[in-house]
Amino acid sequence: MEETGQDNQNRIEIIDVLRGFSLLGIIIVHFTEQYYAGQAPDSQGSFGAHNLADKIVQGFSGVFVQGKFFMIFSFLFGLSFFIQLSKSNGSLLFIGRFAWRLIVLFAIGFAHHLHYRGDILTIYAVLGFGLLLCYKLPDKTILIIGLLLLFNIPSLGVRLYQSIFPGGEGNLFGSDQKELQLYFETLKSGTYLGILNANLHEFDYKFNFQVLSGRIYITFGLFLLGIYAGRKNFFSSWKERTEWMKKLLKVSLLTILACFVFMGVVFGGTALAGIKLNQALQWAVGGLAFDVFNAGLATFYVMGTLLLFKREKWNYRLMQFYEVGRMGLTTYLMQTLFGIIIFFSIGFGLLNSIGALPCLLIGLAVFAFQIRFSKWWLNSFRFGPVEWLWRSLTYLKIQPMKKYQATTKEFAR
Repeated sequence: MEETGQDNQNRIEIIDVLRGFSLLGIIIVHFTEQYYAGQAPDSQGSFGAHNLADKIVQGFSGVFVQGKFFMIFSFLFGLSFFIQLSKSNGSLLFIGRFAWRLIVLFAIGFAHHLHYRGDILTIYAVLGFGLLLCYKLPDKTILIIGLLLLFNIPSLGVRLYQSIFPGGEGNLFGSDQKELQLYFETLKSGTYLGILNANLHEFDYKFNFQVLSGRIYITFGLFLLGIYAGRKNFFSSWKERTEWMKKLLKVSLLTILACFVFMGVVFGGTALAGIKLNQALQWAVGGLAFDVFNAGLATFYVMGTLLLFKREKWNYRLMQFYEVGRMGLTTYLMQTLFGIIIFFSIGFGLLNSIGALPCLLIGLAVFAFQIRFSKWWLNSFRFGPVEWLWRSLTYLKIQPMKKYQATTKEFAR
């Protein structure tokens, strides 16, 4: 997610392609979850799983999509920070402007959160300040901290402690059925102001979930790894690193398989032996395997995309993600707009009225529209509409929007 407004010839195409690709995964997750982002009340039964096909879609999304594409999106946020930092030579002006830019992003994200409690922009904005504290760290330090956070080691430590000294386990989801039912009914049939008010009260819940699940550590770890990749000029010379990418592809595949074997041995073995693990230890063991699995699969997707992008036929296909990735912030928010219109009471109110399969098909149709829309928009404009707003607020000055406006002003200089 960026708004630097570089000319096309100065952009690294594969970065925008990867951002667009990650947004495909994000819309799949959000639409199959019907933009609910939390635990549904028991009264709704198996939320979104109305038949076998819906269950297959949910299972596929849970294993192959959920938690993987946000990793790519977060990694690219850190990489974009480094690209902007390197162009400014780390000047104090840049640091101050970037801090203000994060405040603006938080404001945009907060408005988004009021409509959808699963917003990540406020989280990115808060964690972005951490980048300002860490960007001068040595390469090795950034890599080590990034990997420790990526594998959610802070949460692993907490869960192991809780398994030894039980009684302090946190609960990831609310369990008060009255509250869960009220929130569901508000989204399903409440007023617009009611939805805003309900999501306002979910703001603390979102950050609690981020900490208890460890997602907040993983996200910041990915930011740091994005900086590390930028320092090593990986995306400036990625085409010459084919053998390295193939090795990383194999390592990620072996990691994925190892996680399946590990989970089968640990949980299958303890079940056969009649050993009952306490909840915290299950979270520690299962959570670690799941986080490593997600990281392995996300890496597999990125390396696979890079290798395919070098092939002529696949290059053309993957370039369909280019424009939608260039205006990633607009794309992300537009997806929410479609989602709340389709599922919430302010639109068609289809929340849990349809299953995961039709939701997936609708989401893919929305993304196909976004691809066409972004191509059309960027034919005439330099930025996506929200990117333009973000940039204008960052510089406290209306930025030239149309391409000919920018060309004329640059020529006049």
